[in-house]
Amino acid sequence: MKFGIIFYAILGILALFIGIYLLQYFILLSIIFFIGAFINVVFIHKEYSLHKNDKIEYDENSIPDEVIVKYSRSGRIIAIATYSIFVILGLFFLSGLKLKFNGTVLVVLFILLGFIGYFIFKIISQVRKISEIMISINGKGIQIKNNARYLWNEIQLEKIIVKRLVSRESKHDYKPEINYLYFFHNDEKIEINIDDFDITDYQLSQVLKIFRARFNNSGVI
Repeated sequence: MKFGIIFYAILGILALFIGIYLLQYFILLSIIFFIGAFINVVFIHKEYSLHKNDKIEYDENSIPDEVIVKYSRSGRIIAIATYSIFVILGLFFLSGLKLKFNGTVLVVLFILLGFIGYFIFKIISQVRKISEIMISINGKGIQIKNNARYLWNEIQLEKIIVKRLVSRESKHDYKPEINYLYFFHNDEKIEINIDDFDITDYQLSQVLKIFRARFNNSGVI
C-alpha cells in the first residue's frame, strides 16, 4: 500500500507542476494536468480506504437489516475525471481547427464532435452508476441488480472467490486478481465481479457469514 501511495503522490505532484507551468501557454492543456493531479489524489484516498476498511471486523450488531452494495464512488470519480480529459482534448483540437468549408475540414470537424460526444455520453453513464444498486443482501436472500431475489434456502456455498488472470506473457509474472461473489442457486452457478464496488472482498465475506447465520438461527425452512 505504501508504495502505491508514494507512486500516486509523485505522479500527482508532477502533474500539478506541469499544469501550473502550462497555464501561461495553453489553459486547456493545463486543466488536463490539474485533472490528472486530482485523479492521483483520489487514487491515494482509494488505496488508503481499502487498507483501512479491510481491518474492520463486523459482528451481528454492526450489520443492519439490509446491506446495499453500489459501484465504488471513488472509481466513478476517477472514470469521470479521465473521460473529462478526453473531452478537453477534443475541445483543444477543436479550438485550433480553422473552419473552412471544404471536405477535409468538415470530416475532421465531425470526427472531433463525435469524439467529444462519445466521452460526454461516457461521463453521463458513470454519473448514473453512482446511485445504481448492484447487490442487496437481507434476511430473505441476495438480489443482484433488479433481478428476482435469490432466497437463502435456495442458496448454497456462498463465498468470495479469487481468480487470477494468466496469459502466456504473464505466466511467470504478477497475476492480476479478480474477486467474485460466488454461490449456487439451486443448480445454477452465480458469479459477480465485485472489484468495482464500494465494499471490499473481506467486508462482503463477513456480511455473507452474518446473514447466513441470521437465516439459520431464524428457523425458516
